[in-house]
Amino acid sequence: MSDQTPSRPAYRLPDSSALGGAIETALNDAERAHDQLGRVMTVVTAAAVRDILTGCKPDAPFDAAAVELVEGADGSLFPNGRYWTMAGDEATFTETVGLTEAGNGIHDMSGWTAYLNDDTRDVWGPLCSELPDRNGRPAYRLDLVRAAALFDEPAPGESRMVEVVVSANETDRYPALVDPADQTSDGYVRPWFDLGTVRQIAANTQADAALYGHGSIDTVHVIDGTVSGTRHAVVLVIAWMYLDGDRLEKATQVLQPNDDDRYAIGGHAWCWYVLDDDLMPQIPFRPANG
Repeated sequence: MSDQTPSRPAYRLPDSSALGGAIETALNDAERAHDQLGRVMTVVTAAAVRDILTGCKPDAPFDAAAVELVEGADGSLFPNGRYWTMAGDEATFTETVGLTEAGNGIHDMSGWTAYLNDDTRDVWGPLCSELPDRNGRPAYRLDLVRAAALFDEPAPGESRMVEVVVSANETDRYPALVDPADQTSDGYVRPWFDLGTVRQIAANTQADAALYGHGSIDTVHVIDGTVSGTRHAVVLVIAWMYLDGDRLEKATQVLQPNDDDRYAIGGHAWCWYVLDDDLMPQIPFRPANG
C-alpha cells in the first residue's frame, strides 16, 4: 500500500476558540449537575431513613440523627442498617421496625445512596465523619439533620452566599463568599474568591513555597492569555508533594469559575475558616442572621 498525501482534511472541526468554549461550558454544566445530584440524593437519603422508621408516614414522629453508610468497591455508598438517635444512642433498623420492614427499606434506600459516590463527594463528604472500616471498606456517619437542610434552597434571585473574611494559616486573610451549609463537620468552609483575590493568594502561596519549600505548600497560579482578541485567565493549583508519588494525576488542577466568576481555591481540604469582626476564628461558622 503506497502512502499518498491527503488532498483535504478527513473531517471538519470548529475553530479552537469555539471548541475551547464548548469544553468549558460542558465541564461547568457537569460540575453543576453533580452538585445538584449530590444535594438531592443526600436529602433523599435522609427521607429514606424517615420512611423506614415511620412506615412511609411523612408526618409521623421519628428519632434519627445520623446513619452509617459503607463505601462499596465502585466508590458508591450503601446503608447497613445502623443509625443513631438524637440522644446519640446506637440502634438498627431491624431492632426498631423488624427484619422484613428493615430489609425492604434498606434495599430501597440503597438505590438512592448509590448516587453518593466520588462524583458527588464534594456534597456528602462534608456532612460525614469517618468510622472504623467495615470488612475492609470505608464507613461514614452521615449527619441526617444537616443532610435534610440541603433542601432549604434560596428563593429565586436570592443567594445563600454570605460575605466573610477567611484564613487557613492564621496569617493571611482574604474576603470571600461562603455557603454556611457547605462546611465540614469540623467547621471548615469552602470559600469562593474573585479573581483579584485569587491573584493575591497566588502571590502569597508562591512566596511561601519559595521560603519553606514546595513540598509543604500547594501553590496557586494565574496564567493570562488572549485568544481571538478575548482575554482569558486560567487558574491552576499545583500540589507539589504528589509529583514524586503514585498520586501524580492529582498534582495539578485547573479550577473552573462558578457563574459569578469566583473560584473555590483549596475547597474544604485547605481547612479554611471564617474570622469574626475581631478576626478571631469562628469554627463552626454561624452567620449573624442564623
